[in-house]
Amino acid sequence: MTMPWHTGTEPKVQSSESQLIYEEIIRQINDLPTLPEVVLRVAEMVNNPRTSAKDLGKVIAHDQVQTARLLKLVNSSYYGFPQEISKITTAIVILGFNSIKQLLLSSAVFEMFGHEKIDGFQRIDLLRHAIGTAIASRIIGRYVGHPELEELFVAGLLHDIGKVVMDRYFHEEFVAVLERSADENITFHTAERDLLEYDHTLVGQMLASHWRLPDKLVKTIENHHPPASAGRYSREAAIVHLADILARAKQIGSGGDNVMPELDPWSWEIIALNPQKLEPILQQLEEEYPQVVSLFELEE
Repeated sequence: MTMPWHTGTEPKVQSSESQLIYEEIIRQINDLPTLPEVVLRVAEMVNNPRTSAKDLGKVIAHDQVQTARLLKLVNSSYYGFPQEISKITTAIVILGFNSIKQLLLSSAVFEMFGHEKIDGFQRIDLLRHAIGTAIASRIIGRYVGHPELEELFVAGLLHDIGKVVMDRYFHEEFVAVLERSADENITFHTAERDLLEYDHTLVGQMLASHWRLPDKLVKTIENHHPPASAGRYSREAAIVHLADILARAKQIGSGGDNVMPELDPWSWEIIALNPQKLEPILQQLEEEYPQVVSLFELEE
């Protein structure tokens, strides 16, 4: 059964079956663990102009796991600091608040993906695609002068997180979408709209809300296919929309299909990117991707 699609955050329930499906999605997401409390707290504090590096360091230091993980990332070859950084406060001062938030969020999110191979599809390919989209989002943001580059990175990283939830908790439906996409040579998004009463953007939006992420991220995840529906955050959604396509163009990972989606013309207008910048953006994406992969010690 196919549901008439919409642009709001709540599905238009058309039947008792639709309502049951929606309630099951809510139940499964509510059973998922939230992000570590320290990650949520840091995300809140970064937006407070009164927060100091010392304040942020104290909060992170209360979680030994996150502290160890963050120091390991900061001392990786990706940053190449000449001396080992042993204090969280030093890392915060050097990298900045937003970079620290991005590292903590990214590290926590990576744990969700896993490396399972299902019916010929490897979940790590979703992660690779997410990383490529995250990097491309940040690069596009640089070229258009967006003030929150690290937030664009996180938005790109999370744009397809709903697919991971679908794979884990609605596995049969997920595989059916993969198969429909392959058989008919259509995008994953088109296939799920044909087969299901929900899609990965709705699931991703619900998970982001469950994680208490900022509304900007929630709206961007939900509307990265129809960016105009993101309201005040439509430019961020449009940037992620374009970044998704660029990551596919460079064949970085997989979004669950082998089809290049069309670029939404409205997105191009609101991003206001000079077309001549596409080639250097793609080049930078190719250069930065292996560096970020090495940062999080993913195998290529």
